[in-house]
Amino acid sequence: MIEKIRWYMEEQHMAGPGSRIVVGVSGGADSICLLHVLALLAPSFQWKLAVVHVNHLIRREAGEDAAYVEETCRQLGVSFYLTEVDVEALAKSRGLSVEEAGRQVRYRAFYEAAESFGADRIAVAHNRNDRAETLLFHMFRGTGLDGMASIRPVRDNIIRPLLCVGREEIEQWLREKNIRWCIDKSNDTDTYTRNKIRRHILPFAREEICPEADTHLSQEAELLALTADFVGRRAQEALDRCRLLEEASDGSAGSEEARARVGNPQECRPSPVKRIRIAVPAFLQEEKLLQTHLLRLVLKELSGGGKDIGMSHIRDVESLFYKQGGKRVMLPYGLEALRSFGEVIVQERKPAAAALAGTEEEVPAAHFFQKIDMEELAGNIGDTQNAAPVLTLACGGGKILEFSLFRRENSQIIPQKTCTKWFDYDRIESLVLRTRQPGDYLSINDKLQKKRLKDYLIQEKIPVQERENLLLLADGSHILWVVGHRISSAVKVTDSTKRVLRVHIRGGEEDG
Repeated sequence: MIEKIRWYMEEQHMAGPGSRIVVGVSGGADSICLLHVLALLAPSFQWKLAVVHVNHLIRREAGEDAAYVEETCRQLGVSFYLTEVDVEALAKSRGLSVEEAGRQVRYRAFYEAAESFGADRIAVAHNRNDRAETLLFHMFRGTGLDGMASIRPVRDNIIRPLLCVGREEIEQWLREKNIRWCIDKSNDTDTYTRNKIRRHILPFAREEICPEADTHLSQEAELLALTADFVGRRAQEALDRCRLLEEASDGSAGSEEARARVGNPQECRPSPVKRIRIAVPAFLQEEKLLQTHLLRLVLKELSGGGKDIGMSHIRDVESLFYKQGGKRVMLPYGLEALRSFGEVIVQERKPAAAALAGTEEEVPAAHFFQKIDMEELAGNIGDTQNAAPVLTLACGGGKILEFSLFRRENSQIIPQKTCTKWFDYDRIESLVLRTRQPGDYLSINDKLQKKRLKDYLIQEKIPVQERENLLLLADGSHILWVVGHRISSAVKVTDSTKRVLRVHIRGGEEDG
């Protein structure tokens, strides 16, 4: 196994001679294996190693794990950095899931240790099984090529030397070397979605479909990563061919001349508005696959990363290339796309843009935005529904929303009322009461399929004049509750729910 990992690291150019590497070690089998393997390879490459261990202060035995990792580092002669953070408290204060808060804490600790140690690489212990699980996770939730590429062996200065080996292979090697590891009992629960994939879906696939399912999925992820990189390069070339240059600031280049100048981004002039102009004829000549990825690059560039940019937004922009001038669509991150003469422009939305004739979607006439303090909610949690303090928020029209948080009892019956809704609090990262915005969506079934809010409102035959003032309880672009109507399936209370957020409209009618 050592040779396999050494070869894989060299193939992926993970660490050169003399590298200083910070290793994230939880004490579990994977990270303990990674530490021992790197320690064995270090003399041959003159590597210097340091270890970071993060104690999340969640499990009672976490202190024992930290002590074991520190003792292992002492025996190997490796520098040891310990970070202790109350992750559950941090998650509550920031309105994050415990899983996401833990991930943020770990990587912050890795980067801080790397700076202190002077490291040029950070090694983490994801293995082949993790890659397969992540591929399925992303596909189930909906993703593009980048998401299906799953976990990459190298990302910036993060390296993953164990992606070439599986969990069983790792544990077998540790047993042969008589090296013990710590057991995290939370991995044996269904608390997290990834655990469900690991404990139920992949075992079923191995037993009923193919014994090598994990390996094959990991290989597919590797192929998809190469495909995503290839398509990304070709899409960038296509964007360079289709992108129109801005007119010179002194007006020396007329609009017709500017439209003719396509495909030389080095000559682009700065624009007072952040925008990208795409020539329609050139775009329509590109392959369909490149058109999709070209637009993804445009939206990613203008949005600063495009976390909430989905396929529906790309399709909306794509549709403009087949429409007459004057059509416009609204997008997340304060962006808009509009069809003009011979071009489609994607840009930052101007305040008066929604008033222009021919818009595809209007910006709400009445803006309402009120953030709900999740830290205050979590600090006032009740052991029962009746014992939970109620926080109130006036929302106009004589209506008041009441928020309370309490621990779920298995015997409790979930109310089926229009003006009272229960939510799984631990699936919510942020909480805002507002009117609608471009890019809003909700999950419509137990498979968590997404539907644009606009499409839902049309389906429910809610009059256009009412949509502008419709109140929404939102987590980013994810609509948790169309107030007075349905809630998102993604936050429904289930048997595994631990904390319930109850929201009640006072001044509304309980009509079932």
